[in-house]
Amino acid sequence: MLIGGADIYLNHPVIRVGSGGLQENLTPLGGSPFIVTGECIRIAARAQVGLVRVRVWNEASPIEGVVVFDGSLLLSDGSVYIGDVLGASRYQQRVGDPGDQRLMVSVDDPGKASRINIVVNPGRREVTLTSSQGHPLPSFLVTAASALGSMDELGLILSAHDIPLNRLAAAVKLIHLASREDGPARRVPMMEFRIRMVSEWLRWISPGLSEEKASLISSFISERLHDALSDDIDSASVAISSEVLQRATT
Repeated sequence: MLIGGADIYLNHPVIRVGSGGLQENLTPLGGSPFIVTGECIRIAARAQVGLVRVRVWNEASPIEGVVVFDGSLLLSDGSVYIGDVLGASRYQQRVGDPGDQRLMVSVDDPGKASRINIVVNPGRREVTLTSSQGHPLPSFLVTAASALGSMDELGLILSAHDIPLNRLAAAVKLIHLASREDGPARRVPMMEFRIRMVSEWLRWISPGLSEEKASLISSFISERLHDALSDDIDSASVAISSEVLQRATT
């Protein structure tokens, strides 16, 4: 699951991932996309021209990028620290107890990374998320023991903002399917909560979307879910999502 993330501006083209503590010297990576030094990984990344996006996952993660590290790292206080090697910025995420932690790190462009995924306790089992026909979603890797509930799966669907129509249609379809499994006492509050997750996701798609307008869109989704999904759930989900995106971005 996505448990944290940060956008970091670099002046020096190396980003550091690992235990906290003193910053190392700026020894060049010698053309390598990464090196492991003691309790950290140093990754070659783009600098000065844009932010580097780092996301931290636990057990479930998207299949994307090139894996540059897959092994154990000693985290002295159970937290992974991510930041520039000059010490100007740093992000901290608690991931477990102090000691060795299994991490997998992937980047979009080895040697000039602008997007980095750090996975704690990475899985090997590939799963396909709920999606509407003709609007597929990327696959994810999960641990063998992971049992994705509807809330977990909805969180993964809404964990990024690319292919917005595909993600929104998948979310609408999943909300409808999950409501069938909720008991009578839980059905309404759980649907409202899931739709609220969608409306917050929409506010990242459209930064100008106000809380008031997002609430109106939530009501629209709820009404359409009750009225339009009795027949073809895939087509209805896409139709609802197309109108929602138009409302959210205009």
